[in-house]
Amino acid sequence: MKYVSHLLGGVALAVSATANASVFPDPQNLLTHYLSGQPTDGDAPLTASMGYFEAHDQALREMLNTQSPEIERILRGASYCYAAVATKPAVTQLPKLFSQDGQCKEVPAHTATRGWYYTDAQCTSAIEYKNESDTAFCLREFDYKAQKYGSSEDLNYVNDAWMPGYSATLPVTTRPQNFSEVPLVQRTTYKTTYSERGACHLEMRVYKNANNHNATPLMMIHGGGWLERLGTARTAEAQIAQFTDAGFVVYMPYYRLVEDREAGPACNQVSIEDSKRDIRDAYLWALFNNYKYTRSNKSIRLTGQSAGGHMSVWLSQQFPFMVEKIAPMFPVPDFAHQLKEVQDGTYVHGYIERMIAILSGKSDWRELTGSEAVIVNNSLLEYIEDYPFLAPDMFISHGMADTIVSPSQSLRLCNALAGDILNGPAQANELAFTKQYAQIQCRAGSELHLLEKANHHFDGCGLGLCDVGGADGLASTQALIGNMIEWLK
Repeated sequence: MKYVSHLLGGVALAVSATANASVFPDPQNLLTHYLSGQPTDGDAPLTASMGYFEAHDQALREMLNTQSPEIERILRGASYCYAAVATKPAVTQLPKLFSQDGQCKEVPAHTATRGWYYTDAQCTSAIEYKNESDTAFCLREFDYKAQKYGSSEDLNYVNDAWMPGYSATLPVTTRPQNFSEVPLVQRTTYKTTYSERGACHLEMRVYKNANNHNATPLMMIHGGGWLERLGTARTAEAQIAQFTDAGFVVYMPYYRLVEDREAGPACNQVSIEDSKRDIRDAYLWALFNNYKYTRSNKSIRLTGQSAGGHMSVWLSQQFPFMVEKIAPMFPVPDFAHQLKEVQDGTYVHGYIERMIAILSGKSDWRELTGSEAVIVNNSLLEYIEDYPFLAPDMFISHGMADTIVSPSQSLRLCNALAGDILNGPAQANELAFTKQYAQIQCRAGSELHLLEKANHHFDGCGLGLCDVGGADGLASTQALIGNMIEWLK
């Protein structure tokens, strides 16, 4: 395996390490290995990534011949595949399974074939369980077209068997992946829509530790500006093992998107209001099916990143007496004020300018007046300011160096909870950071947590180093995420 050692640069991969570029092999080296036809000699990560290339062989070679930039997406998928398999948790972290054949006997979870098993040594709690090959996992999770990820079309309207939730343990989190048990995941369809573009099968993933029957329910809503899901949802999903280890059952839905970029023709080219209706339906699905996954009498908590943070706030306004706790992360709950900051030059960043224009159906943000329906309908703070007693408790978090969503969005949300958007407790010129971390009490039960030098998506690192402001920033970011998990309980 000399070639593989060279491929990885001799770097040892460890699940507990904070994600950075070192855990991902150079995609070009993986491609060279595939095109050379060299054997994998039983090396599981290399075998999986080569299988990923083989499944896309025709498209790959066409892209090579035409020098299409789209090939970068396949290469990135192969690199993620390698890293995911190389950093899979030890089999000792898989849940215990038992089989009843005269007596209740433990079955090795990693070699168990598809069938019915028990999660307790008394053989009283039965589940259908399966394993899947590393390559099959990679092809679904790292689909370069982003059409399989979040789609339940392959299930044919039937709940899938429970299987190890390796997407929840990917080493791409700012807070080190530290958990005692790999959660199980069940994929299902929570909604199917039909249009002239076809049928869109929207997937719900349910994550829980196998034998935790009293888990606190939480719905996690991914971001992506209503335009994409693959990268941002993967970062969100990678946090889940930390939640299940803390005693949660996590519902993660996928929703239709505004652009043609991802999700497939039948699941895009919709309005932002369609995306929000999907999330509303996802919440109702979780509400009506919650009894199947937990006996807890706690309400379903909500969390979401960016666009998902916006929708967690919006969803809490749809069900004001049912949603008790939400944790919006770097949310954009006030389109009107975000547009105002773009227009007056106090927040000049390309992504938010493009996002607002696209969601409004305009070619340029300069065409917007602020009276457009998408701006009015997604400016949520005045309602909170007028009726703060209807708003749930919130744990709001934001990085002050955010170049995607203005930090003022979270400051104003905090102030709205206090009943005064302009003069509430969160004032930018009065912030006091200790080792780059500031905490503000918005009202009793609601808090704003700010990171002085963190950018957008401070919770994940992807293929690069975590950009959160050095050692102090890293420690503070990890502490913030831990605080949020404890607060949501």
